[in-house]
Amino acid sequence: MHRGSLIAPGPVLHDHFDLKLIHVSWSPLGHHCGFACSGGPDINVATLRQLDPAEIVASLRESLLVLTEELVVEYANDRFLRTFDVEKGATVGSRLAALGNGQWDIPALLDELGKIVSGGAEVEDFEVDHVFERIGRRVMRLNARKTVRPGNGSRRILLAIEDVTAERDAAAALERERLLSVGIVATLREPLLVLDELLAVVSASRSFYTTFKVDPDATLGRRLDDLGNGQWALPELLGLLADVVQKNTVVEDFEVSHSFPEIGERVVLLNARKVFREGNHTHMLLLAMQDVTGQRRLEAEREAELGHAGRLLEELNHRVMNSLSIIGGIIGLEARTMGDTACKAAFARIRARIDAIGSLYRCLSHVGSVDTVTADTYLTALVENVVASSGHAETLSIEFDISDARLSTQVAVPLGLIVNELVTNSLKYAYQGRSDGRLGIELAVEGPSMIVSVWDDGPGLDPGARVVSGLGQKLIDAFTGQLGGKMQVCSDAPGTRHTLILPL
Repeated sequence: MHRGSLIAPGPVLHDHFDLKLIHVSWSPLGHHCGFACSGGPDINVATLRQLDPAEIVASLRESLLVLTEELVVEYANDRFLRTFDVEKGATVGSRLAALGNGQWDIPALLDELGKIVSGGAEVEDFEVDHVFERIGRRVMRLNARKTVRPGNGSRRILLAIEDVTAERDAAAALERERLLSVGIVATLREPLLVLDELLAVVSASRSFYTTFKVDPDATLGRRLDDLGNGQWALPELLGLLADVVQKNTVVEDFEVSHSFPEIGERVVLLNARKVFREGNHTHMLLLAMQDVTGQRRLEAEREAELGHAGRLLEELNHRVMNSLSIIGGIIGLEARTMGDTACKAAFARIRARIDAIGSLYRCLSHVGSVDTVTADTYLTALVENVVASSGHAETLSIEFDISDARLSTQVAVPLGLIVNELVTNSLKYAYQGRSDGRLGIELAVEGPSMIVSVWDDGPGLDPGARVVSGLGQKLIDAFTGQLGGKMQVCSDAPGTRHTLILPL
């Protein structure tokens, strides 16, 4: 058995107790009852003999008491007196249980010291949580052992006391935070994993276990890429999470589609971010999951239904276009059999109005749309068709300035009929006796309104002429009211301009 040195009490330390070097035994593990142990006894003893024992004791960070077998205090170091706010005169010579108005009358402590007196070897890391009268609550870590003074064989107990209140309070606070965090994670409705910096699972919500039908024993402590059948071992995901650890980035709505054990095919959205934890300076990753399998299925079904409905509407538009073309053709045939000029003109106007609606459906069919057209494509085709039918196509210059605003069929049909009537009127009255002329169509979106203009460079309206509202004007007024718009007319020698203002 190894032998070593212990600084043991003698008669002249701080006018009360001296420390002399005596030899005691310690275990092969190096646990001993002194304040210095050595690898070379001769060097240790010689060195220690040159030191002032009082200085050695004064340098200790722990509080130190030397007790008799009756647990009477024979010595207390300055650290003890300062820590527990007591006077030396009221401490030395008093029984431990009587110190500070009985504040050291702690049954658990006295019981442990009694074991040493009755033959026990030592007390190690024994903790006492106690409220003192003057200094309040303290948590103390105690180490005690019995020593035998050489010469007279008297026994003493060395009691070292370390104040670990702050350490224990911090640990308790950390544990409360941990339990709170675990409670929060456990009650979340969405699956959530708490990962460490190596992507090992520290904690998981109850929802994670129930959603993916996995066991905590097969989850906690394992790396993310080792879970299950490797469903999370996705290189792109692991790379993103590595960036979260190293660069403090975040992962938002990363989609994973996988066939999971027990639950089958699932589509999951992942969100991840790093959380710095005060106290131990660790960095945890929160990995939240949202099962969007049902949502994606509904979206796919909705897209399929919309596609089916779109194809039906497209077929319907095509049939309406063909039907209007047939009706227009029949009206044209009827008009050719008539000898009355007025009847022929009326039939021509009817056909032009039908063709105006047919132009919309031809445009819808051409672009593959079911309910919207672009204004420039639709109105350009409509006006060119009206001009071509009138026989002015070779002599008339048409100017288009139409935006690509999208028009729903609810707007496009009445708007097309209004433009058809205005262009027809210009062709009828603005170019009589002329071999050429200019006609313009404009459409622009200005703030909350759409502005549509049809103009010509004819002689303008005769201000003295008697105005009789024909069917065309009545249609213009009716469709303008249907669209909630208003019509403005400006006519003078250079020509006539009709401006339609529609609310968007």
